[in-house]
Amino acid sequence: MLFDQRELSMMVIRLMFFLLGLCLLTGCKSAEDYLSKGLDLSSEGNSKEAILSFEKAIQKNPFLKDAYIQLGLCLENLNQQDSAINVYMKLLQLYPDNTAAYYYSGICKYSQEKYKEAITFFDKAINTKGGFNSADTTSIQALLNLNKDNFESESSETDIPTRDILYDRGMAYFKTGQLKSACCDFNNCIIQKYNTGPSHYMISLCKRVKLK
Repeated sequence: MLFDQRELSMMVIRLMFFLLGLCLLTGCKSAEDYLSKGLDLSSEGNSKEAILSFEKAIQKNPFLKDAYIQLGLCLENLNQQDSAINVYMKLLQLYPDNTAAYYYSGICKYSQEKYKEAITFFDKAINTKGGFNSADTTSIQALLNLNKDNFESESSETDIPTRDILYDRGMAYFKTGQLKSACCDFNNCIIQKYNTGPSHYMISLCKRVKLK
C-alpha cells in the first residue's frame, strides 16, 4: 500500500511537470496578457487581429471591463457600429452603471445618424456620473467645485469625463434641432474650459440657425 501511495505521488508530480511544460510550449496566457496584446495590435492599426485578442481576453475573464470597451472600439474603427453596440450591451449586463458603455453606444448611434437614440445613451452616461441639469450653471459649478466628476481615476477609454459627453450630446441636440439644449451643453463645456473654440462656434451657429 505504501508503494502505491509513493507511485501515485510520483505520477501526480510528473503530471504537474507535464502540464507546466505544456503551458510553456503553448504560450499559456492570462486575460490580461490577451488584453495587452490586443492593445498593442490596436495601437498599430491592426483592428482585426486586436479583436481576436480582446475576444480571447473575455473568454478568459468575462468580467474584464477594458476588454469589452477595447473590443467595441475596434469594431467601431471597422465601421461595425451595431456589433460594437452589442458588445457594450453585454458589458452593461455585467456592469449596469458603466459610463463608457453608454457613451460609446451613443457615439455609434451618432455615427449612424440616429441622433435621438444617441442623446438617450448620452443621458444615461451622464446619469451614471451623478447627473445634473446642464441648464443650471450654479449646479454645474457646484459639481466642479466638489470634484464629483473625477475622470482622472481611470483611463480615458473607460471613465469618460462629463464634459466630453456634454459636447457630443450638444452636437446631437444640434442635429435634432434642439438648439436651446445644445447651447446649454456647449456653455457647460466653456465653463469647464473644454473645446472652448468649437463650443463658442456651435453656440453662434445655433443662434444663426434660430434667426433664419
